[in-house]
Amino acid sequence: MGLFKTKSPDDWKVNYIKEFNEMRDAYEEKLRAKQMEIESLKEEIEHLRLLRNNLKPKEKQIKDSDIEQIKELRNDGLSYREISKETSWSKATVCRVLNGLYD
Repeated sequence: MGLFKTKSPDDWKVNYIKEFNEMRDAYEEKLRAKQMEIESLKEEIEHLRLLRNNLKPKEKQIKDSDIEQIKELRNDGLSYREISKETSWSKATVCRVLNGLYD
């Protein structure tokens, strides 16, 4: 009987506590990493919000005199393409003017 070492009843408790502490430390490290990732994403979101506030909508670039000229040319019977060539505005802009987008 002297050849075999018997485990004391408290050895399993010590091992269990060590394993538990190791497992807890590993989970806490994962939680810290995820928390850092969350904080990084929050900062990125805030940065993007600040950028969004700096953006301004495109202002009307076509002048009122150009709008009147386009309408007059259309009343004279010119096509969108002909109006576009004469005014140097795109057909899309001519279409928007004639459909009342700039009124």
